[in-house]
Order: sequence, then structure tokens, then C-alpha cells
Amino acid sequence: MQKPKLTKKRALAHVLSWRAGATAGLLAALGAAPALGQSTVTKADTAAAPVVAPATTAAGGLPSSEFETYTVKQSGTRYTATVTGIFSTGTVERSYFTTSHTGNFKLSENWLLPTAFTFSYGKQNGLLNERELVGLLTPTYQRGRVKYYLLGNAERSNLRAIDRRFVTGAGAGYQLYLDTLKNEVSVSQFFLYEYTAYMTGLLRNVPRSSTRLKLRASKGQVVLTGLAYYQPSLQDYLGDYRFNLTSGLSFTVSRHLALTAAYTYSYESIAVEGRAPGNSNLTVGFTYVVGK
Repeated sequence: MQKPKLTKKRALAHVLSWRAGATAGLLAALGAAPALGQSTVTKADTAAAPVVAPATTAAGGLPSSEFETYTVKQSGTRYTATVTGIFSTGTVERSYFTTSHTGNFKLSENWLLPTAFTFSYGKQNGLLNERELVGLLTPTYQRGRVKYYLLGNAERSNLRAIDRRFVTGAGAGYQLYLDTLKNEVSVSQFFLYEYTAYMTGLLRNVPRSSTRLKLRASKGQVVLTGLAYYQPSLQDYLGDYRFNLTSGLSFTVSRHLALTAAYTYSYESIAVEGRAPGNSNLTVGFTYVVGK
């Protein structure tokens, strides 16, 4: 399989944005012509109630969200919504909008059904940069500190010239440390199969390994979180890999509202020519969460 040319330039796009309240989702036209761009799409990752963990970027292929999405202790559902936007005029005309939604359904004492969806759309000086769409489904079985996962992911990205990408996989995780304050250290290992059709006509079928480290520390109303992923190809371990890093600081304002500052970085070693392999994102704002 022919690989796309490696790009040498790295993009570092920092966006300072606002995030507010629950939304009902977004319907947007996906038929516009693709254009080159070097920005990012954000995605929300939620942790234990009531604080919502930082938004993450999907620029690394598999969304960098918490696989189990969040913890549900009682039966029921949980839903979070995040909206981020920026608009500027003058020398540089820039409009950007992204919305992220997560839902979790507790099916039984041990089975959870987490879901996640994110959509992003952005233009600069009339040129389409972002039109990103990601859906994630991760049925989870938990017994004590051990979790077993199935995973399904669908994605489209104008930013990375991806017409469609599908990822399926399975894995397991273990909580190395967990206390009553929900301070946590955990690891997980996945094996994934990825199909990608680029807008250039290139097709790639890649088996991947995915290793994740998760950290969470809290004191009072302040929560510090961190997620790191390393996803190398099993066919080219050194030359074809992805790395995603997310860190966040949240302050609980009320039962349902949290003020969050987050930094994310994503790197994809193989990218089509004209697209940057590295992207980063800085966000500050509010996130709203409802449910158990």
C-alpha cells in the first residue's frame, strides 16, 4: 500500500474560546468542496460527576475521548454538551464552531454503553478549513478494577483530507489506583483495525495498537486530568504512529456547571501533502452536564 507523503511543516493553532450549555445537536451541510486548512476540532471527554473533563482533539484519528466516557454508579443515563465558537472580522475574517455531545447508558450492573459525537465547522477569509464529524461507540463491561471494551468509530475530516474513516477494535483496561475522591491512575490496551479513504483517492487499511494512560487528581472543587495515547501501526511501528495528549483543569461552579481550561495536542506521523501532522488546541470556558 502506497503511503501519502510525509509533511514537514507542523501547525500549532491555539484557539481561545467560549463553551456553554447543552444543545440539541447540529445539522450542517457536508457537501461543500474541501479546502486546505490547518486548525483543530475539539471533542469533550467527561469524567465523574459533576466536573466535565477537558475537550480533546480528534485530529489523531481515533477520538482522544475517555473510552468509558465517564463513571455511572446508579442505573440511568448521563448527558453532556459543549459548544465552542469564535468569530472575528477585519484584516482576518474567521468563524469557527464546534459542538460535542456524550451520552452514557447503564444497561446492567456491569454493562455500560457510552456514546460520543462531535461536529466542527470553520472558515477563514472565505476558505473552508474545518468540517469535522466524529462518532464513537464503546460498549464496556466492568468488573471491579478491570474493564473490557468493544469500539466502533466513524469519522470525516476536511482538515486532514479524510473522506471517511472507520475504526473497530477491542481492548481491556485496569485501574492501578482509585480512591473515594475519584483520584485515579489507569491504563488500557486496545487492538484496532482502521480503514481510511482520503479525498486524494488513497485507501489505507492499518492494524494498530493503542496504549492509554489516564490520570485524575482532585482537591475540593478543583480537578486536574490527563490522558495520553500512543497508537502505532502494527505494520510499521516506528514510521506510522499517532500520539494524543490532553490535560485539563476544572473548577466546579455548581452541581451541573464547571469552568474548564484544557490543552490538547495531536500528532499523526503520516498525513497527506498539504495537511499538517501536528495540531494543538487551547480552550477556556464552561461545560454543562446532566444525569446521574
